[in-house]
Amino acid sequence: MQTQLPKFILFSESAGENEKPALNGQFQLEADCIYLQGHFPSAPILPGVAQLDWVVQLATEHWSTPTSIQRIEVLKFNDMILPGATVDLFIERKREDCVTFKYSDGDKALSSGRLVFN
Repeated sequence: MQTQLPKFILFSESAGENEKPALNGQFQLEADCIYLQGHFPSAPILPGVAQLDWVVQLATEHWSTPTSIQRIEVLKFNDMILPGATVDLFIERKREDCVTFKYSDGDKALSSGRLVFN
């Protein structure tokens, strides 16, 4: 199945910490997002696996990173991402084989982690 990325309101490439390449995006999670279907019918939330997949796909599109992950480190899900939420996504390429990410709502951390690729 092909990943369906969110429809970004804002999206840019920049330099993050120590001039590392970074992606910055903002999207509103639409109520009809395919990843909300069945997760959970009476109280939908964006699954963590979808959040991780979006990071992998964006890193692959912009930096040609592999699509397979060797390991996930320091993964935290601080709060749920609900339909209608406006979400900021920050991805930074730390090394050739590693990216970090953070989903947030303003100053409120929603999830974060580090992905190490094969």
